[in-house]
Amino acid sequence: MLQGQRTPQKPVLESFLDALNAPPTERAEIMKTWERLTDESREWQAGLVRVTEVSPRELGVNATIRPLPGYVPRLFDPDLRQRIEDGTRRGCFIVLIGGSSTGKTRSLYEAVRAEAGQWWLAQPADTRDIYRLLDEPDRPAVVWLDEIARFFDQTPALTKPQVARMVRAGHIVVGTLWFEDYSARMDSRVTGAVERELLLFAEKIDVPRYFRPEEQLSARRLAATDSAIRAALDAPDDGLTQVLAAGPELMRRWEHAPPYARAAITAAADARRLGILSPLPSDLLLEAMSGYLSRPEQAASQQKWLMEVTSYAAQPINETSLAALPREAGERPGTPPGYRAADFLAQQLRAQHRAQCPPESLWTALIDRLDSRDEIRRLSDAAAARMRYRLQARALRRLMTLGDGGACIELALLLVRRDDLEAAESVLVEGVRGQRDTRTATALVEVMTLRERAEPLRTTDRTAANARRLLWDLLYDRGESLDLRTKDGRGDLTAGDDLATLLAERGELTELRERANAGHRLAADLLAEMLATLRRSTELAARAKEGDQAAATWLDQQTDAETAEPAAEIARLRADLAAGAASAADRLTSLLFELGDEAALRAEVDAGTPHAVDRLLALLMAGCGDDATAAEEVRRLRAFGMHCDGTPALTEGNDHG
Repeated sequence: MLQGQRTPQKPVLESFLDALNAPPTERAEIMKTWERLTDESREWQAGLVRVTEVSPRELGVNATIRPLPGYVPRLFDPDLRQRIEDGTRRGCFIVLIGGSSTGKTRSLYEAVRAEAGQWWLAQPADTRDIYRLLDEPDRPAVVWLDEIARFFDQTPALTKPQVARMVRAGHIVVGTLWFEDYSARMDSRVTGAVERELLLFAEKIDVPRYFRPEEQLSARRLAATDSAIRAALDAPDDGLTQVLAAGPELMRRWEHAPPYARAAITAAADARRLGILSPLPSDLLLEAMSGYLSRPEQAASQQKWLMEVTSYAAQPINETSLAALPREAGERPGTPPGYRAADFLAQQLRAQHRAQCPPESLWTALIDRLDSRDEIRRLSDAAAARMRYRLQARALRRLMTLGDGGACIELALLLVRRDDLEAAESVLVEGVRGQRDTRTATALVEVMTLRERAEPLRTTDRTAANARRLLWDLLYDRGESLDLRTKDGRGDLTAGDDLATLLAERGELTELRERANAGHRLAADLLAEMLATLRRSTELAARAKEGDQAAATWLDQQTDAETAEPAAEIARLRADLAAGAASAADRLTSLLFELGDEAALRAEVDAGTPHAVDRLLALLMAGCGDDATAAEEVRRLRAFGMHCDGTPALTEGNDHG
């Protein structure tokens, strides 16, 4: 304070003047100067406060036990605090990565308070607030981005150049991130380069799930005078920070919840699983709950539902302030308050319900009532990954009403797959009228061309089954396979190879077999590989006996592979997926395809696992053999997808559009 580097807090200054026994006139002049300096600083941005003026709860610390338990030093604290101390001179961007309720936010709060307690604090609600920070005068602040994942999918995006500008301006930018979110964002096959570049730019500090022995020793020293820590140490299996966050009690509260409270908690947790981070208003939550209730339970009034939610799910646990379904203020001023599942509970239920598709009531409530384009976009993608195309269409129509120009193209292509070309044209005509994007006009021309190409297949003299197959393929890949067949018929060898590869990827064994028998070398190789993959030893042996060298080679490899035990690898891959390692999806779905495990692949489709839809459809098609009716049903499933309960939606039905 004496060096004049920071404006002191008012109580500190008053105590200092008391100690000096300052004369009243001098005291008044000093306090007047303090008020002026403080007012000038506050003009930088309305609502800004010092770090030390903000409670841990306001910064996201799970203050579930009152008073807040003592802080147990972590082994990474010296490194974290040194980086923040360095950041007070040149700015920094630090992200703590770990699971829910592992102490990320508490450690970050303690470090920032210790090293930059007198700095201004900014808590942006969204990326627009961050951009506004960059437009303010150059006055460094701590920019608090707790749960940084909520900024990833917003518009405008949170990018490396944006954060780098804040660091160059001297800001201390800090945030936390769940490990599974970090793994998913760093997987190049799942996300784009923008998020990876941002996370690569960050100074990352890992927060282990459990305390190390040295940290446990520190906790035991604190336990002598801190009853909360002493109680947490008595339950070592749950983890100290998890117990302090009331994690195990949250799970017990969900497991023993009465029906309406349980439905509300599960719906809110499933919304988090689908990528919805904003609080759910009560009317949305009540609409979503219906799919989690039995028909007799649905007969009660919604007033009774809400009463149980507020009296049980939203009530703090014992003497803590943490509820299974806390009621929170809206994300931005003016937005209604709502309910959001507690972090620890949401994380546990996400792992527990990973392979369960949420009921339709949740999807429709979220799609119809949320106003965020980013969140509706995530719902659309989640529906597509689960082959719930009716819900995807509903989300895309909602995006159109919210001004998303690209949604009409996606919806049109979805309608094309369903052989509803007239509706697809109407959607694109509407899109062309409402915007100047040439992509929409190009898509309209493409759909009109497809409509012309489809007509001959409807009136062709070919057998009805073959014509219908060609029509479904035309609509599914918008002419790719039909063009390859045409070029192959003209002697284009590359097109013939590409067609064989496409048939193998889709599990079209019948046509692949026809091409192999006709002497196509690559088709024979791919057929042998597919037969080996699907463990069809009898046909593979028959082809090898007839002199098919590829079949003989794959038959030997298959004999060796059959001695391997896949159960342990499947369990490991699923555990990796549950922990957020999205890269395990490719190997897991490939292995389930090789095993011919249709039920397990369907479970991965319900989980939204990447590649699961394509592998399931290929497996089903490969199992059709020469049954044209069964193959027709698979193609219709490919076009129309499934209902939320997993049954095929083999007709147009109603997309509620």
